[in-house]
Amino acid sequence: MGIRYRLFVLILLSIGLALSILSATDLCNFGGCSETHQYRLLGLPFPAVGVTFFTLAGLLTLLTTRFSVAEFLLNLLLAGAGGAEVNMILLQKNVIKAWCPVCLAIAALIYLLLLTNLVRYLLTRKEKFCMKPKFVYQPLLIVVVALFSFIVTFSGIAKPDAVAGQLNLSLGNQQSNVEIYLFSDWLCPVCVKVEAVIEPLYPTLSNKAKLFFVDKIIHPEATNFVPYHLSFAAYEKDKYPQLRKALFAVGQKTKNPTNEDIMAAIAPQKIAYKQLSFLDVTQQMGNSIKLAEQFRVTSTPTMIIRNSKTGKIRALVGSGEITSALILKSIKDVE
Repeated sequence: MGIRYRLFVLILLSIGLALSILSATDLCNFGGCSETHQYRLLGLPFPAVGVTFFTLAGLLTLLTTRFSVAEFLLNLLLAGAGGAEVNMILLQKNVIKAWCPVCLAIAALIYLLLLTNLVRYLLTRKEKFCMKPKFVYQPLLIVVVALFSFIVTFSGIAKPDAVAGQLNLSLGNQQSNVEIYLFSDWLCPVCVKVEAVIEPLYPTLSNKAKLFFVDKIIHPEATNFVPYHLSFAAYEKDKYPQLRKALFAVGQKTKNPTNEDIMAAIAPQKIAYKQLSFLDVTQQMGNSIKLAEQFRVTSTPTMIIRNSKTGKIRALVGSGEITSALILKSIKDVE
């Protein structure tokens, strides 16, 4: 392997390593990144696989100066990665139905390395091919490795039931077929009025149904409250009603609360606030948007009451419909 070619390969591998490290951070949260990273390859996170692959490939590239077998091992490693990337691309296209730009860039680097290695191999082996037809042994082995990798990753890519960053935001009776979704905005005055209706009903609702408090952002500044709300719903379920009330109280005082404002408001509950990652917050905000689209929610407050088994749905909109009597009647109607 010539010096220039080795340098070219090392540059590509360094870029791939940097992208793999990027994919493990909260900065990689656009396109289909968030959903793609919930999957595992043989139980391992994709970023870890990528960092390991590019590091090992870089070491083999450096070793080609001393060991001739290192170049052949590098080609086998690239072939395996090429076979695996086919499944990664198909996963994004057919299952996730969204593209992760970082993942696609990594795939492009791998196939570029494979292509340049193939061209170089054919050019350097042209004369030997005329004299030694057995030179097809190595390319054949590379093809076998690529096919084997494709088969293994085809069955080895899976989405665990519980993955890192997957938050459980549901409250109430987890076994109930009845689901209640309350869409609200932290700065919506009518939402504040409805909260006074929900608060005394909460014990009854949490006993009868699985509860989801969904952010439907009408006022842009309401996004300031979302990270706190998500953390409380995920980690402070027992005290969620009181914490929710505290957030609305802060919202009535300021649209742009500081962290100190929130901490002071929730201090009486004596909890240890767990800050969520940027990836978690953006992912859950995306889920909230999808729910609003699914139930055709356009205004706040809106309550959707659904039986997940029968599909029966009741929708209550505004303070005129979200009343104790209508909520209980709607639950009974879908049960």
